[in-house]
Amino acid sequence: MSDSGPPVSGSRPKATSGLPSLQRARKDRGGNTAIWNWLIPLVGVVLLGWWRYDAHRTGQLRDGLLARQREVAKRLAPQWLPMRDKVEAWTRECAAADFKETPNPTLAATWDFRALPGLYLRLGKKRADTVESIRKAATASLHDGFSACLFTASNGSPVAGARCENTQDCAAGELCNEFNQCATPSQPYNLRLAYRATRVLDDAWLTELQATRGELQLRGAWSSFDSIEKYDLPIATELLAKAAYFLVVVDEPVEGSEPKATPEPNEEATEDRSIPDGPHWARVCLHRFDGAARVLALRKEASGDLRGAKPQSDATRLAQQRQANGCSLALEVREAIGAPAGGALPPK
Repeated sequence: MSDSGPPVSGSRPKATSGLPSLQRARKDRGGNTAIWNWLIPLVGVVLLGWWRYDAHRTGQLRDGLLARQREVAKRLAPQWLPMRDKVEAWTRECAAADFKETPNPTLAATWDFRALPGLYLRLGKKRADTVESIRKAATASLHDGFSACLFTASNGSPVAGARCENTQDCAAGELCNEFNQCATPSQPYNLRLAYRATRVLDDAWLTELQATRGELQLRGAWSSFDSIEKYDLPIATELLAKAAYFLVVVDEPVEGSEPKATPEPNEEATEDRSIPDGPHWARVCLHRFDGAARVLALRKEASGDLRGAKPQSDATRLAQQRQANGCSLALEVREAIGAPAGGALPPK
């Protein structure tokens, strides 16, 4: 007889593998998978809806700002753009290889421009080759020793006012000048400020606006446009309308010196480092806006004698030397146009 073991009654229980905790984890994962199956599409729908809303809002802001820009351009572009094109062409002409002097020894007696409203630009010769480089160089152009010793317009101190970031920080009738100080507009009007105020008319501004993404950035652009339209453009428009001349100084490199890299100019520049601090030749060109012909073109040496106490740092000494060179150049121009000296280098 064979031993077949005890008889089995009923059905055998279903075999399970692993610990009970693992079984519960498998069930939980199954439930979580179901949740994610509907949660992920929901999140996608919400994000898509937000993206469409944000695109709609930014589109509205951009379109509104473009409409305002077109309205401003319609009013001001006919005045500013022809003037801008003239001064840039005259600047390139003054820096050209075939430059020829146009002396005018009686200019001070026949048309003394020094007390009249006008535009002023000073830049290094290597930055006067193209329209793009001229506009970039203009961001570093300042009133300096040359303008202080040449012009006779009654100007207040450009650094006596309150600090500012833009003209809306200043009192009525003042602008935030090239030194970031509130001041009444001085003459001649620095081309740096003209470019800054009219920047919203340029294609470069439109390109930047089209590339701006996000409602926050566009609101910042809107606020900046508000300030320029309300404060800077009215002052710039008045000064440009009154301008009788454009005077540009193009500084040549120091003779015999090796070319060296200079920092790119920017809106925070306090001086143009492309202008040499050593003795050098400079070209001074003057044009009247009521005629295309230039009334003065000179090439004089900018070589000032820096006197007084020795500055504490080399940077200060070089900055002061540039100012002395500029004033020396202005005295040369005064003599060339038959004007009284009227200025002096720093005393011993």
